[in-house]
Amino acid sequence: MKEIDNTRENKRETKRKKGRSWLSRLNSWLHLWLGIGSGIIVFIVAITGCMFVFCDDIIDGIGGSALRVPEVKEVRLTPEELVTAFKKENPHLHPFYFVTYKDPQRTFRVGAEDKNDVFSFTWVDPYTGKSLKTTTAYYFFYVVAHIHSGHIPFGEVGGLIVEIATWIFLIELITGLILWWPVKWTKATREQSFKIKFKASWKRVNYDLHNVPGFYSLVPALMLTVTGLIIANKPLNRATHNLLDGKAQPYAAIRKMGPAYDSTRAYLPMNTVLDQLLREPGVTQVRMSLPPERQTVQLVLAGSDIGLKGIDGRILVADRYTGNEIKMAPALLRGISIEGWNMNLHIGFWAGWFGKIFTFIIGLICAALPITGFLIWWGRRKKKKPVRRVARPTVQPVAASV
Repeated sequence: MKEIDNTRENKRETKRKKGRSWLSRLNSWLHLWLGIGSGIIVFIVAITGCMFVFCDDIIDGIGGSALRVPEVKEVRLTPEELVTAFKKENPHLHPFYFVTYKDPQRTFRVGAEDKNDVFSFTWVDPYTGKSLKTTTAYYFFYVVAHIHSGHIPFGEVGGLIVEIATWIFLIELITGLILWWPVKWTKATREQSFKIKFKASWKRVNYDLHNVPGFYSLVPALMLTVTGLIIANKPLNRATHNLLDGKAQPYAAIRKMGPAYDSTRAYLPMNTVLDQLLREPGVTQVRMSLPPERQTVQLVLAGSDIGLKGIDGRILVADRYTGNEIKMAPALLRGISIEGWNMNLHIGFWAGWFGKIFTFIIGLICAALPITGFLIWWGRRKKKKPVRRVARPTVQPVAASV
């Protein structure tokens, strides 16, 4: 009976394929072979993206009790004093930025690297200058991010491979929607298109796990794909900035801002900028770069939440000689805003915990699509052909000779 059902299913499948237009068959062919060709890359990119979503929360979790001081004292050390104390206690580390907080209980966090370019975070007591805890989780997520982009371990070639796979995934989402769309909307097709039939055979469940979550995640998956392409593809990045009237590669322009270096002039204390920013409404933390001696400007991030890549706040450039904010051209400000929003959308930083959890789930679905798609193809490839029965020749009885 099971063989008869399989035979009928094969006949229906063959009839359905024969009745499709060449465009429909081309769409199916593209979806299948582009998916198989890029599947492993898409899986790695999606999984590493899921890992990166909660990077800031994991780093804070590793910090644990070092995030806060047990006792708040009257006098807080200046950023310069804290950086000097950090260097003295950690001579093998070179600091490149710090984060400080309005909350007097929060510790001073220093981002640094060693001679092997391994990044780390150290939490420092802002009242004593003592280093409380150091973690290289920063470097772990740096590696995850660069595997995600393809630059580890293959450099620029890896970046190009991931970019091509991402363009293919964009095509996969579109061709997948076309394949998902029923020819006729009936009660049966609605059931098949929007619900997973968990009580069916594992092949049907796998098919539904490919189709149904793939449809529900289509729009956010498109968002993650397009924002990723804006980050990776320079022509698309420039086109996005031109469309929104912003300046492409704004951070490269920021580094060229500021007055010329003058060895006869002294830089103002960093508290000149910090104190002003921490008095602004909505600002609970500030991140300041620690640039080389001859660089006369500092990149400053101020807001309510500042992560490795995302920010809920604003970015400014401070003149180290005067402590004043350097006014930026409107196009440059828009360019910074475009870069910030695009990154926030890509990593789930746009809506707090909801945004992160939502992005994580969509990332898992994207990672599962190549697997379920491959299993569908493999199952059809392994499908047994119906056994053709050959009729036996009838043996006529031979009359016995008398």
